[in-house]
Amino acid sequence: MNLELLNPFAQGFPENFETSIEAAGLCARFNPRGVFAGHFLAVGRLDGAVAVYDFETKGVVRWLEGHVKAVTTLCWSLNSRYLLSASRDWNAIIWDLSSAAWNTPEGERRDTVQPVFVDLRPDGGRWELETSVEDPDGDEDEEEEGTKKLREVSSICRFNPRGDLIYVGTSKGNINIWDVQTKTFLWSENTGSNTTIKHMEFDDKGSTLVINSNDRCIRVIRLLPTAPSSSDSEPEEDDEEENGDKGPAAADEDEDAEIASPPAPRPPRVPWFEIQHRFQDLVNRTPWNGCGFSRDGEYIIGGAGHKASHNIYIWDRESGGLIKILEGPKDPLEDLDWHPIRPLIASVSSLGLIHIWTTGITENWSAYAPGFEELDENMEYPEKEDEFDIEDESVIKRRKADLQDRPVDIVSVPPPASTLASLRTGAEGEEDDDGSFA
Repeated sequence: MNLELLNPFAQGFPENFETSIEAAGLCARFNPRGVFAGHFLAVGRLDGAVAVYDFETKGVVRWLEGHVKAVTTLCWSLNSRYLLSASRDWNAIIWDLSSAAWNTPEGERRDTVQPVFVDLRPDGGRWELETSVEDPDGDEDEEEEGTKKLREVSSICRFNPRGDLIYVGTSKGNINIWDVQTKTFLWSENTGSNTTIKHMEFDDKGSTLVINSNDRCIRVIRLLPTAPSSSDSEPEEDDEEENGDKGPAAADEDEDAEIASPPAPRPPRVPWFEIQHRFQDLVNRTPWNGCGFSRDGEYIIGGAGHKASHNIYIWDRESGGLIKILEGPKDPLEDLDWHPIRPLIASVSSLGLIHIWTTGITENWSAYAPGFEELDENMEYPEKEDEFDIEDESVIKRRKADLQDRPVDIVSVPPPASTLASLRTGAEGEEDDDGSFA
């Protein structure tokens, strides 16, 4: 695909359904970067195989078999050489898609329910994240009360665009941040929901994060280098004044109460979270099966989990307004992904079809041929007398040979141009006197 032929002033989001690919897929991802960015589409199939399609020809260029159950997650490396696949058989495989090792899985498979990260550098290795924190005091309280505390487990994880931090979404709506180099826990931030985080995506700059939770709400979170200005501090001061006027009995109770320890300082590498927008269907309470950013980060997409429709919602990131609803076939939506270069979306249906959504392209033929004239309607073309006459090729070759066989005079010297002009002028004068015409 030639990037120079793309119109920079074209519409930035798709609006038309173009075609479908029969792939028996459950998830799909474009290769994000590199020379061939967006040229390949990896599809995780229901039978456990992974198919890599050439998006231009719609043909299969790689067929990867290693899972025994449906593939649920796919992720490309930045150079588009490695592909990570995770399946319902609790296995994760890193595939090397180079021509030298096109059918060799890189690394062993591991049965685990916790996220496993593999460092592809020579000095890297495999390590796991411990999401549960042991609290001895809390265990004693649970034994006394006889209640069982639910364990907080990891549900999704993403590297930030810089690659130095890992964001892990949990079943309680928290985002745990880990350091890649030291493999240590840095910070835990609540997203305003106590439900499981299902999807999480960054924009290319790493300044905005979009998450989808089980409370059927898509949240757009800004990642700020400094603390955001909020007006929540005034009510806290009012509460402190009210608590100060409770009287001597309340003061004695406050003295006997346990003094809470100050919160730990936020590491300088951890950004501040600020919720910018919330998107949800307040009428039908429709869940979302996917979310993400556009190629330039100006739009946010969400795949609605309707049981009898295939709808994709597009919002503006700055204003939060709904721009477009793409209504497709009647099969429910399972997953979606935005093309890294073009205004194009690939969505996966429950029937295994890959639906392609594009923008209507108007061809400007006059830009390719300066003398080309575009017609709004049909018109009759005045044909010249010998424009479309069919001649025998042998006659044309004989005519050209005759022209080449003529003798060439290289001895005689032609008269000068002034002499020829005077002779031509004299001949015209004689014709005018005789009353004849040339």
